[in-house]
Amino acid sequence: MKPVKTAATNQVLGAPGDWDEDRLGACLGLPVAYGDGFIASYWRPTWRERLAILVGRPIRLAVAGFGHPPVMLDVLN
Repeated sequence: MKPVKTAATNQVLGAPGDWDEDRLGACLGLPVAYGDGFIASYWRPTWRERLAILVGRPIRLAVAGFGHPPVMLDVLN
């Protein structure tokens, strides 16, 4: 999936200060929208990912770190 900018995007997050690019790979800027107690990023699946979802493959959410913040997945209408 690729992160995308939307009309709600109002900031781009960079890599955390302690990000080890040699060990973890590149950490590109992530367009986000701050507001109403949430930070949201928007993603567009590739055609291959869309087909995988269509046939029932699960969607994974991975969070860097050792804790799991409250999160939500949905689809914009």
